[in-house]
Amino acid sequence: MAKSTIGLYLLAFVVLFAWALVNDPLATGFFAALGEPWVWVVWMDFVFGCLLLSWMIYFIEGSAKVALMWAIPLFIVGNIVGAIYVLLYLEKIKSRLSTSN
Repeated sequence: MAKSTIGLYLLAFVVLFAWALVNDPLATGFFAALGEPWVWVVWMDFVFGCLLLSWMIYFIEGSAKVALMWAIPLFIVGNIVGAIYVLLYLEKIKSRLSTSN
């Protein structure tokens, strides 16, 4: 169930990302919106989410090098990368979480 839910989220987000890229390839709308206060709230939410997921990857993998290899594309592309990580390593995540209690 978790993999299919994450897979659907990933597919929907890739479609949304592609739609935005096709309709605004230079991200002019994004840069224009930076003057709005709530865009900064959303931006910081994104940063916080990336930091949180990067920490989780470090916790699961036990390696700063591996976490950094995922964190860099996570901060560039976004949570699409996080969804891919979770899909690829869901069993490892479950295993790591069950032994940490």
